[in-house]
Amino acid sequence: MATKKTTKKVTTAKSAPKKAAAKATETTVTRNVSAPALRKKGRIDTSLPGNLINIILAEAIGTFVLTLVAISAASYFVLPLYVGITLAIIIMAIGGISGAHINPAVTFGLWSMRKLKTVLVPFYWAAQFLGAMAAVVLLGALSGGAFAVHFDQFLGFSWGIFAMELVGTAVFIFGLAAVINRADIKQTGKAFGIGMSLTIGLVASGALFSYVQSNALAKHQEKQASVQTDTAEVKEGERTYPREVYVGGATLNPAVALAVTEKTDSQLQGSSATPQKDEKAYTRLSLEVIAATLIGAALGGNLFLLVNYRSRQS
Repeated sequence: MATKKTTKKVTTAKSAPKKAAAKATETTVTRNVSAPALRKKGRIDTSLPGNLINIILAEAIGTFVLTLVAISAASYFVLPLYVGITLAIIIMAIGGISGAHINPAVTFGLWSMRKLKTVLVPFYWAAQFLGAMAAVVLLGALSGGAFAVHFDQFLGFSWGIFAMELVGTAVFIFGLAAVINRADIKQTGKAFGIGMSLTIGLVASGALFSYVQSNALAKHQEKQASVQTDTAEVKEGERTYPREVYVGGATLNPAVALAVTEKTDSQLQGSSATPQKDEKAYTRLSLEVIAATLIGAALGGNLFLLVNYRSRQS
């Protein structure tokens, strides 16, 4: 009998550390923002992380910086590289706090891949748009009100712009998903890998943009010739060319699109680097950008999961 009691005690003592370790692991996974949504007794875990304020501040600051760089570099051909390097540095700075999404499309893509809790999505989106709005307010104040955005084109929809944004975002998120799923890459390497993924996405969308713009301009010229309309007869407030001509390229980021503006007639003609007083600077944020980036993010992320799953099965 004494021997049996001793055995039970030893077994209990050995199992205690295992239970404690399992409990500690469960707590760590639950607190991880990027971990899949956990279930408690058949229900989705809706608990918020203790550092939620830190996450919101990190996302707002990161989006603010990325937006300023995207706007300032908009007139240069090296825009994709500038933005990609900026994203990599931001990820190294705040990646450990919030994951450094700084893009509503990235947040949606990670959520569709079950790497982010549903309850956190609205907080990320609010912080990201708040950061972009802060950039707009700052630029407006420094320019004496000259920098202002208008939402008259928000309901506008172009299938060419939609396709450009969708493909570019899908390429970006596909690369992002590939990088974050590599356990053998260090954090610095992952940061630059994600930054270069954004660069490649912008380059890919830029290649499509040249065709979208030239096709829209060709159709416009054919229409002008068929109805024999003189460009001087354009009504007041109506733009001379189709919308694709005024768009400077893809954004792949709805928050950044809020601050980026389309070109005006005076800017297209080269007579002025900034919009004139009687011209409106329309924001790039529109239904086509929102729909294309969110769909593209979900498509790119889940396409990688599918390819990765099939490669493991073979």
